[in-house]
Amino acid sequence: MFVQFNRFKIIKGTLLLFLALSFFLTSVSKAQKPSALQLSQIKRGYGMFIHFGLNTFNETEWSDGKLPVSSYQPDQLDCDQWVKTAKEAGFRYVILVTKHHDGFALWNSKYTDYDVASSPVKTDVVAAVAKACKKYGIELGLYYSLWDRHEPSHNDPNPDAYVSFMKNQLSELLSNYGDICELWFDGGWAKKDADWKLAEVYAHIKKLQPGCLVTVNHTIGKKDNITAVQQPLDMQEGDPIRFWPVDFRTKDPNLARWDDPKLYTYNNENHYLILEHTLCLSDRWNWFQKKAILPARGVDELEELFYWTTANNNIMILNVPPDEHGRIRAHESARIIELAERVGIKGGKKPLSAGYENLAFNAAIKASSRAADPKTGAEKANDYSLETWWTAGDSIASLEMDLNKKFNRITIMEQPEMKALSDGFSTIRNFHVQHFSIEVFDGTWKSVYKGDEIGACKIITLPEYGNASKIRLNITASNGIPSISHFAVSDTKSKSLRKISYGK
Repeated sequence: MFVQFNRFKIIKGTLLLFLALSFFLTSVSKAQKPSALQLSQIKRGYGMFIHFGLNTFNETEWSDGKLPVSSYQPDQLDCDQWVKTAKEAGFRYVILVTKHHDGFALWNSKYTDYDVASSPVKTDVVAAVAKACKKYGIELGLYYSLWDRHEPSHNDPNPDAYVSFMKNQLSELLSNYGDICELWFDGGWAKKDADWKLAEVYAHIKKLQPGCLVTVNHTIGKKDNITAVQQPLDMQEGDPIRFWPVDFRTKDPNLARWDDPKLYTYNNENHYLILEHTLCLSDRWNWFQKKAILPARGVDELEELFYWTTANNNIMILNVPPDEHGRIRAHESARIIELAERVGIKGGKKPLSAGYENLAFNAAIKASSRAADPKTGAEKANDYSLETWWTAGDSIASLEMDLNKKFNRITIMEQPEMKALSDGFSTIRNFHVQHFSIEVFDGTWKSVYKGDEIGACKIITLPEYGNASKIRLNITASNGIPSISHFAVSDTKSKSLRKISYGK
């Protein structure tokens, strides 16, 4: 009897241990894979950001909530044109800025008089965009700033007052405009993290729209300080989630590494979070359109950024802001459609492309010279980041890389010297390279390409394949000290469709 009783205890204990272990493994398994809702977001992959509001009419990026509502005067407002352009350019969804830091609402809100209903042009922009999204068959996401520089309750010592205001406005946005695929919060730095009461707000959102994914910009903190912003360049598996709960990560306007990790922790539990990149179409990095005609990024750069930011289950949203008339400008519309044609997604019917296999990642590389800073060595030109770079020690210099690969496509991205503009936000990128050449070694060095400026990005497709043991970039003339952030070599036959990874 004694033996039988102990045998029963052993069997019972083993069973309980097995169940506990199974539960643990199931929890870990779920944490290490994207959820069904996250998979739907990853499948979308490519969205258009739309910044439009009072700032558009006042030549500023961030305003203080005191700009007069009367300054909002689009005379050709055409939200249908925005979404039609997005569809033609291959975007799968749009994210509309409904309220920026100034607090001006692009919909008719019962909870403020700082909105379109109080302006000279009373069109409910959220409603118009939602209608156009339904018409053209693309999804709708919304941006909403936590920081509100106009609303008095934002500064109430009791955080519940402003949380109540937010929940009221979010109820309007999530109840009156159909399905919302994403909600993008920004401005979390304006208060203590806990004062936003995100768990309460998140539950409110999910009650209204269970299928809406939620994020807060600057999502990830540092291991030694959860409220410090971790840059995508430095993110490591297990870094703490600063704002919780969320469904994905953002950190504008930075770029993830090619080997971007996906598992982050909150209260010692793993959570799978993709990164949604936010980039500006404008060469000047402005979110709101300016009255002057600003240049758009070149299509070579946009193509490479498209492939980079949509790799590894991540996402790209590209800001295409309407101007003060209320329309997307012709040259910017033409550029995003050119990009869509380049990557094969014009009209939004074809799957996203994964680009070309980079044969040069972390290959042995050396430079003829480099600047004194050890962080800018030659290996930074072909590592897993676009936010690291080699800086030469002189205006004439070269990079030599081991290869032993068959290739016919070369990509070079030059790191610019940045100059801030008077608005305190926008920048001009100054590039230095004036003349360069590409040589390959197959027993002897021979030239395969000569060019002038590299600029933000230069894609070179050779007329015939090379099969060399080494490749060399020669910078033969420069108006300053050049830097190279990306030196890649590919075979154009390696281009494929974007694949979704389901986790470990």
